[in-house]
Amino acid sequence: MSDRTRTIVAAVVAFVGFVWMLQGLGVPIGGGFMVGNTFWIWAGAAVVILAGLYGAWPRLRRR
Repeated sequence: MSDRTRTIVAAVVAFVGFVWMLQGLGVPIGGGFMVGNTFWIWAGAAVVILAGLYGAWPRLRRR
């Protein structure tokens, strides 16, 4: 997979994780079962971290 594709995939996944975090914090983005549930704060944070690691993996391996 090219670095550009990996970066785009990581950015989209990180954005999804960020939305999950906002919903867990109570921001009503479309409403639903995720709003105000603290589980989604932690799940979103984990997804953002994993997306960052996925995007940075080729650079980390080159060292």
